[in-house]
Amino acid sequence: MTTPPVGTQTLNDQNRPLTVGDWVITLIVLSIPVVNLIFLLYWALSSNSNVNRKNLCIAYLILMAIFIGIAIVFGVLALVLGLFAEHADSLHGVVYGLSNFYG
Repeated sequence: MTTPPVGTQTLNDQNRPLTVGDWVITLIVLSIPVVNLIFLLYWALSSNSNVNRKNLCIAYLILMAIFIGIAIVFGVLALVLGLFAEHADSLHGVVYGLSNFYG
């Protein structure tokens, strides 16, 4: 068995470029609601996954985590603002009384 010259790289399943068909299949699988999370985790964490697909899945998971975090922040903010709006009349007397006290 001979070794390839320095600077050359042999293509195998892990580092070969994905074809258009591979990308179409990947995007179709990622558009299916529950299946996408399973395949995202499999392709991102698998040691024998294609490096291009693996990097796409890692980036997709990072963006998904960021968007879920933003959604949680906005959800908590909406909950807090909703509670304040619900109790605005009772809080108005407290704020009005404090403004008379300091003003």
